[in-house]
Amino acid sequence: MRSTPRRWLLVLVAAHLLLVTLGAAGVELGDVGPIGRLLHHYGLASGAECEYDFFTSRDHGQLVLHVDVIDAEGRRSTRSLGTGASHEAEIRVAHIADAFETADPELRRELAKSLAAKMFDRHPEAREVVVRVEYFVAVLMDEHRSGREPRVTQVYDARFRKPQARPEARHGSADPG
Repeated sequence: MRSTPRRWLLVLVAAHLLLVTLGAAGVELGDVGPIGRLLHHYGLASGAECEYDFFTSRDHGQLVLHVDVIDAEGRRSTRSLGTGASHEAEIRVAHIADAFETADPELRRELAKSLAAKMFDRHPEAREVVVRVEYFVAVLMDEHRSGREPRVTQVYDARFRKPQARPEARHGSADPG
């Protein structure tokens, strides 16, 4: 006869495997209700919600974020948002790029404005910032040898000019009358 803690452990393992199976099948639990959202967050944290689509034959592209900084003389340089500090930081930048998959143009614009503002802060010499998002599909080495090239498709492009400095108001010199 099994002990109660061991039974609970088996129930938890079975529940986790069920979540892995649902994640691999692409089932969205977040739309089910409060319990579905809780399971969705657990799946994200544990990796159970991964679709494991790298086992399929479909193309495995990813969104790539580029930020071009243009100075007063018109010189353009592509800068990275990544810090290089850790793998986790690079994953966060990849998640920012993934946010551009949304169909909401206002959300895309606000996200791009936020990225441009960050780059203007980092690069005071910048007069313009261009935020570009591309969908990059790599090819296998055998495909490359037979002449197939990686595919790049532009997903989003926005240009921002540096805000002009406002003149400061002079204090104490205004005539009250």
